[in-house]
Amino acid sequence: MAKVVNSTKPNLASAYDLVLTDLFSNLKKMKDGVIKLGLLGNLTKKQRIIRSALNGKTYAYYQVSFKASPKLKKELDK
Repeated sequence: MAKVVNSTKPNLASAYDLVLTDLFSNLKKMKDGVIKLGLLGNLTKKQRIIRSALNGKTYAYYQVSFKASPKLKKELDK
């Protein structure tokens, strides 16, 4: 898992590590579909399937995307 380096506050570094670990484990458990994050926006998880042109094998992977809410976009544009 990623570690926060050169933080002046040790509590901040451990808080970041805790959030990253929690987010990573929850994204692994997330089923296909949409999770609403309140005023932040939505997380969407979709399974994608591609076929290799080189060897003809089929591969599956998951795409997780975030769409910010209009309110969050407005606040970030300030």
